Amino acid sequence: MNCNDDVLSSLESNKRDKKVAINDIAISKVPFIEYKSISADHYETLHYLAKAVLQISKDENDSNEIAIVYDLDSPFIVGNSDDYIAWARGDEDSVDPASDTETNHILVSAKGCVIVVLHNHPNLSKVSLEDVAFLLKYAAVKMIVAVTNRGSIGYVVKSEKYDRLKALETLRTAIDMNNSAKNLQEKQDASDYFIKNCYQAGLLYDDK
Repeated sequence: MNCNDDVLSSLESNKRDKKVAINDIAISKVPFIEYKSISADHYETLHYLAKAVLQISKDENDSNEIAIVYDLDSPFIVGNSDDYIAWARGDEDSVDPASDTETNHILVSAKGCVIVVLHNHPNLSKVSLEDVAFLLKYAAVKMIVAVTNRGSIGYVVKSEKYDRLKALETLRTAIDMNNSAKNLQEKQDASDYFIKNCYQAGLLYDDK
């Protein structure tokens, strides 16, 4: 995920390890998730879209990152047709959902906190600080879902108790830890810090 925004832009990008190619087994392993703070009516569609992220990445983008933007207020995807999917193309290290005309339109025209952004991580990390920064940047984005190229999922969702200022404070601390890190373990510690403390700002994290 790629985010450009004042405080959030201070996050130093982390170059990832070599990507893992997506295969059909990984796509079949994507778990069905009962997402926190999301209506159960959307679970089936979100499961389909999480699998679609990997399928599109595999078929259309050489297993690099792609992002699907889904409006919870829009009609459900009928017949699980790819014709209803708006997606943005990224590279091995990042994807910006706002870079595509159709996905950007969904982001900026949504009314309320109703957008779900699903994307893949070629290096198998579940949720990054870049993902969180994107979630906090857009008031309309309700949830960020990261699907690894092997089919596991991590996500962060805004609950009814979401407090943006507290979330930014927690993220700033994590960003400072990340930017001063001397090795990969310390960078991972920065992400773990946010994940362990984000609940205080009304953000819920889970992975499967």
